[in-house]
Amino acid sequence: MELSHNQFGTSTTDSNNRSSAEPTPSRHVCHCGKSFIRKEHLRRHQATHGERNFICPMCQRSFTRNDLLRRHLARHDMPTAPDPRRGRACDACHANKTKCDGGTKCTLCIKRGISCTYKHASKAGSSRSSRSPVEDPKRTASRPVPDVHEINTPSSITPPIALGTSQISPADEIKAAFKRISNDVRTGKIPVGEPTTVPAPDHPWIEANSREYFGRLHEAWPVLHAPSYTIGMEDSFVIATSVAMISCWLRSPDEYGEVVMELHETIMNTLSQWISNTICRHETEKPWPIEAYQASVLQMIFALYHGDKRLIAKASLLRGTMIMSMREVDFFNSDGSSEQQRLYYPGTFVPWLMTVREKWKRIIVTIYKIDAYYALAHFQAPTLFREELDLTMPATFSLWNAFGLDIFFQRLPFEPTDRSNFKITEICANPNTPAKSLLLLEDVHLALCGLSPAIWNHAQIVRRSAEAGRSTHNSTASLGWQLEAWKADVERIQHQCFQTFHGAGMGDFPFKAYIGDFDDKPPRAKAAAMVHVKCLASDCIMIYHLQSLQLYSDTRMINSVAKAHTSPILTDREPTVRPWLQKLHSQLSLWTKSPESRKAVLHALAVLLDCEAALESNSPQTQSIDPTAYLAISTSALVVWAWTLFSEGVCMCVPSLNHINIGVDPPDLQNTNTARLETWIQADGTAAVNNIPLCRCVINGWTARFNALLPLGKRRWGLCDEVAPILSSLGAGN
Repeated sequence: MELSHNQFGTSTTDSNNRSSAEPTPSRHVCHCGKSFIRKEHLRRHQATHGERNFICPMCQRSFTRNDLLRRHLARHDMPTAPDPRRGRACDACHANKTKCDGGTKCTLCIKRGISCTYKHASKAGSSRSSRSPVEDPKRTASRPVPDVHEINTPSSITPPIALGTSQISPADEIKAAFKRISNDVRTGKIPVGEPTTVPAPDHPWIEANSREYFGRLHEAWPVLHAPSYTIGMEDSFVIATSVAMISCWLRSPDEYGEVVMELHETIMNTLSQWISNTICRHETEKPWPIEAYQASVLQMIFALYHGDKRLIAKASLLRGTMIMSMREVDFFNSDGSSEQQRLYYPGTFVPWLMTVREKWKRIIVTIYKIDAYYALAHFQAPTLFREELDLTMPATFSLWNAFGLDIFFQRLPFEPTDRSNFKITEICANPNTPAKSLLLLEDVHLALCGLSPAIWNHAQIVRRSAEAGRSTHNSTASLGWQLEAWKADVERIQHQCFQTFHGAGMGDFPFKAYIGDFDDKPPRAKAAAMVHVKCLASDCIMIYHLQSLQLYSDTRMINSVAKAHTSPILTDREPTVRPWLQKLHSQLSLWTKSPESRKAVLHALAVLLDCEAALESNSPQTQSIDPTAYLAISTSALVVWAWTLFSEGVCMCVPSLNHINIGVDPPDLQNTNTARLETWIQADGTAAVNNIPLCRCVINGWTARFNALLPLGKRRWGLCDEVAPILSSLGAGN
C-alpha cells in the first residue's frame, strides 16, 4: 500500500513523543522513487512496471493484477468466479470443506462432472456489500478505467437514508434524496468533473426512477447509450441523478417541480464553474471529460423542455462555455477523438469500439442541435458552425440501442456501412449530397439546424441595408430552395417508412434504422419504430417552418415591437410612440407589403393547422412535451400578430380581388396548391382560413387559437411568453 504524506496522523502529545523517540522503520524504495513500509507492497507495486499479463477478453485492455481484471470484467456484465484468496469457495467445495482453486470451474467440480456454482459466495458477498459504502462493481458503467485510484469512491458523500424504511411517502423520500444530492453537489462532495460511482444504497431508487427518460426524450436526444446504462449505472453520479431527475419531472411535474428545479440549477451552476476552468489543449495526458459533457447536455436539454426563462438563460451560458472548452481541446476533431480512443479506451471488440466512438459523436450532434434551438429561441446567431464538425454520420438508432450482444450482432449486418464515409459537414452543406440514399430523419434535422448561421447573416444584411436605404444582393431564393429541398427529403423518408410499416416483415433501410426494442415481438417493434418516425418527422417539419419564419421575417424586430406593446411602462406612461419604436413600426408596415411577409404568414398558418390536426388525431408527438413545436407555435403567433396589426388596410375582413381562403380555395397548404399560393404571394391581397379572415378585428381570436396549442397552468412552457410576449396575458390566467 502506497502511503501519502498525510494518510496517518497522531492526535495526542504522547503519540508525538513516542514517534520522536522511536527510530523510523526502514522503508522499501522502488526505482521510481516511491517507498513502502512492507516488502510485499513494494513487490505488488513493482509489478505495475512490468508486463501486463491479465487481459480482458472483451476490450483487450490489460492489467497487472488479477483482482483489477476481475473488477473490470464486472463492468462488461461478465460473470466472474470469486477470488479464492478471499476464501470464497464454490458451493461443492464449501459443503465438502475443501480448498477451492476457483476459476469458471474448479478442479473438484471438473472431477465430479457437476456444475460449479457460487450461490453461497454471492450471499456472503451481498451481505458484506450491504454493510459497505463502496459501490457494487456490477452497478457501474462499461467504460474502462486506467487504474482503480482514478475512480472516486463515494465514501465522502452524505450517506443516504434507505428508501422505504420510514413512514413518509415514496415521493417524499425521493425529494429528500434529491435535496441531499443537491447539497452534496453544491459542497463538492459529489464532483461533477470526475467519474464518481453511484453508491449502492442510491442505486435502486435511481434505477426505478429512470424509465421515463428513456422514452420519447431519449428517442429525440439519444446522447446516452441506453443498453450499457440499463446493465449498470453510469460512472458519473451526476448523469445518473440527471436521468432520475428528468424522469421524475416528466412523470409528475407538479409533484417534483420545486425540488427538481433546485437540483437542476445547482448542477448547472457547478458544471458552469467547473467547465470554465478549461483544459489546455496541450494537456494530452488527460482523457476528455466525457461524463461531464454528457451531464451538461442533459441539463441543457432539460432546461429547454422545462422552458423557465431564468434557467434557460443559465443553460445558454453553460452552452457557450462548454463549446469554448470543447474547441480548446479540439473535441470536434476526429483525429483527436481517435487518439483519445487509442490512449484511454483501447481494444478490438467491435461493440466496445462503436460505443466509445458513438458517445463522442452524439455529444457533438446533441450540442449542435441545442445550440441551434437556443439561437432560434433568443433570435441570436448560433455559437457552433457546421464547418467545425469533423465527424462522420453517426450509427443508426437501431444499432445504438441494441440491448444485448446477440441483438447487436444480429443488427450489425443491416447497418449501412457507407454512412461512415460521409462527413456531417459535407452532407449539411449540400441538399444534393451523394449520400442522399443514406440519409435519415435525424440527418435532415441537423442539416436544417445548419442553416441557422446563413439565415441569421442574411437577416442582418437585409436589416442594415433597409436602414441605410440601400439595395443588396438577396440570398433569400437560395436559402429558400435549400429549405424546400430538405423538406422534400423529410417527406421522402417518411413515405418510405410508411410503405415498409404497412408491408410484410421488418423491411429495410431506412425503416429498420428505427427499430429500438421488442425484437421478439415484430408487430410491436414496428409500431414503436413508426411512432419514432412520426415524432422525428414532426420535429423536422417544425424546424423547417421555424427556419422559414426566420428567413422571411425579422422575428427579432417583431419580438421587440411586441414587448413594447405589452409593456405597461410604455403603454401607460407614454401617450406617444417613442422614435425608435416608430421606426420599427414603419419597417414592419413595409414588410407586410412584401412577398416575403406573405410567405412567412403561410408558414405560420401551416404550423397552426398542422398542430391542430395532430391534436385532433391524437398523434404521437402530441402525447409528450414537444419544445420544438412550442417554439414554432410561439414564433408563428408572433408573425401572424405583426402581419395583421401592421398591414396597410384598417380592416381586411372584406376579401380583395387577390384573396385566398385556406381550407376552401386552396383546400390546404400542400405542394399540390403551389401555383394558387404563389399567385397570392406575388400580389398583395387578403387572406382567410376556413372563412375566418386574417384581420386586426379578430387578432385576439387568432392569438388565442395559437395559445390553445400550448400547455396550460403550471405546465406552461415559460419560454413561449418570451418568444411571443403577446401570449403572456393569455397564459397568465391559466
